[in-house]
Amino acid sequence: MDPVPQPWFRGSTDSQPFSLFTVLTSNGGPFNSIACFPWTAKSLEILWNGSALQETLVPQWQDVVTEWMGAIAAGGKGRLCIFPKLGTKKPIVVKLKEADAEVENVAWAINSNEPLKPLIVFTVTSVILIYDVKRREIVGKLRGHGGPITCLAVHPTSPELFCTTSKDFTARIYDLTLSPVQVPNNPNWLPHTKGVGSLAGPAHGLHMCEPEGEGIGRAVAVMVGGRSGGHRGAVLCCAFHPSQPLIATGGIDRTVKIWRIPPSVFTVQPSATLAREDKPLFSTDLIHKARVLFLSWLVVIMNSRQLYSHVSTRLDDDILISCSAPALMRRNPMEVDKTYWEDGTAMTWQWLGFNRFFPAGKIPQKVMRGTASDWRNSESFKILSGYHIPSVAKHFQVYRSFSHDPLLLIPMGKIVRIFNISRFSPRQPPKFPLDTNIASLTSKLSLDDDGSDPGTPRPRSPRGGGSSTEQDDDENESASRDNPSQQEGDQDEEEDGEDDPIPTTTYPPPAPLTALFDSVEGYDVVAELPPGNGPPEMADVTTCAMGFEGLGIAGIGERGTLYVWRLRR
Repeated sequence: MDPVPQPWFRGSTDSQPFSLFTVLTSNGGPFNSIACFPWTAKSLEILWNGSALQETLVPQWQDVVTEWMGAIAAGGKGRLCIFPKLGTKKPIVVKLKEADAEVENVAWAINSNEPLKPLIVFTVTSVILIYDVKRREIVGKLRGHGGPITCLAVHPTSPELFCTTSKDFTARIYDLTLSPVQVPNNPNWLPHTKGVGSLAGPAHGLHMCEPEGEGIGRAVAVMVGGRSGGHRGAVLCCAFHPSQPLIATGGIDRTVKIWRIPPSVFTVQPSATLAREDKPLFSTDLIHKARVLFLSWLVVIMNSRQLYSHVSTRLDDDILISCSAPALMRRNPMEVDKTYWEDGTAMTWQWLGFNRFFPAGKIPQKVMRGTASDWRNSESFKILSGYHIPSVAKHFQVYRSFSHDPLLLIPMGKIVRIFNISRFSPRQPPKFPLDTNIASLTSKLSLDDDGSDPGTPRPRSPRGGGSSTEQDDDENESASRDNPSQQEGDQDEEEDGEDDPIPTTTYPPPAPLTALFDSVEGYDVVAELPPGNGPPEMADVTTCAMGFEGLGIAGIGERGTLYVWRLRR
């Protein structure tokens, strides 16, 4: 009987699973962000918990997927480009009014009121724009953040919801089914209870003093920064949980936070008041030593039929992976000038408080409030694996699907290295202090107050009146009574002795992390063409994204280059 062939992500890493299919070069400058069309013909089974799976809607949805499967959206300077059919068709170019404006983030979304009209959400500084790919026009323009937007993420199962993070210390969740707020609806200024709304603005997690925008989209929740458990610096990344009302954020303050999405976001009749969260369910800065650049949940999105057929498979809803930038470290805490750079880290970890808020087999509670230990540098996590990543790595992407192991993509120069996260080795536990150190410490133990060697016997008076040492102490004590100045000097010496450093046990440092590129075998995706079939020198890949059911990878490089790789058959 022939063995069952293994998928490429579980096979040998000697061969390259992807081949370069298309290379396009733009004259408008380099691209900043990229996003692949994320849905397939079976996506209706997952989107909106399967509520859109209707007989009349399924054939129309298949037509939409056939038209836009293989589409790639890329944002650059003053423009948004859409490349249909893996870049083989004429691109759609959306030019901005400001030619110098940079499109920093881009993602695909769907308004649940019009599920057959895919949308593209992209950001320009602190402004959010929504583009209808069928009507080929801007259908929404939103404002709200008090600083440049750093990240954009769309909910994997409710694509009408998306989250933006910003340098104003906040993260905001928007709903495409609603219209923008034209009049701010903020809490009242104290001591007033009516009629005097707060004008604090976006930096404090409130509505702006001017209209929110035009077209479609409205901010429905904000994760406030700088208050209680919020971020104390720019928020750099975010990730929705596929099946639970949770969103994870990471920032420049080295913290990773997990927030509850307010229930009002998922209600049929949403409130006009902006829901504000200032205390996450989990927060810690003990995982990374530098700013958090990327994070993602590793749970696989499944419909009810897939979940039933794989009931024996363990589904870990509480596993995340996060990556950080290099950290500036000191070799000696007392020597400020002697520093060195430590490579960033890629950590796979488990949130241990997940089952406390979402117990298995029970309906989640309506009110979720963590304790102070949850949002004040919590230790309720477990590091599963950890590796050092090169300092030049700036962009990361995790691809997850029901048919794939979770994959981590890291662009490095002219290659994209793909790692199977299931192959990551467990982190080595820190070593316990050596037995020799413990033995040496026990030999120094003493119950004497005079600090003498415990192994030296104390002489006794032949008359039983005490030792000679005790008699000397009595004589010294009587002499100190006669000479007060001597008594004060002795007291000063004792006080000075209290400040002397007390020798402590020296524990070895935690087990050092190994380099990811050296310890884990990966698959290389190379930006090279056969001789004579392309430009003499290919541009470096800066950002990439896997899509199309794992069959294709799109990457952008310097000088406005777009790469498209396809899986070898």
